[in-house]
Amino acid sequence: MLLAVICVGCTTSAITNITPSRLPRNTTGLYKVEVIWESNAEALMPETIEGVVSVQGHNTTYPMKRQPGSLTNRWETLIGPLSADEDLVRYRIKVNWKYKAVPVPRENSQLTRQFRLHIID
Repeated sequence: MLLAVICVGCTTSAITNITPSRLPRNTTGLYKVEVIWESNAEALMPETIEGVVSVQGHNTTYPMKRQPGSLTNRWETLIGPLSADEDLVRYRIKVNWKYKAVPVPRENSQLTRQFRLHIID
């Protein structure tokens, strides 16, 4: 039992925001937010992983999609459309997942600090 408790403490997960802090304004008003989410949890149920971006001041969340290719832990979404006069967007990223547990799977999540995206004319 003690070994199980020690091993649970060894699992880590990390959200790395790879979105630039500044992007040029575009005509669509849509801006890509990208992250890499990593976890070493062996009990993780990969099919349950869901990422969302929450844009503060908009009361809107945007579901993220896993991107195919060599980086299977890369997620992205488009936020917006932003109005033509918005030049700063504050957002947070949350990843939710389930892991195998007895008697039923359990849920967990991770929330980032606030990020800022500056829209440059």
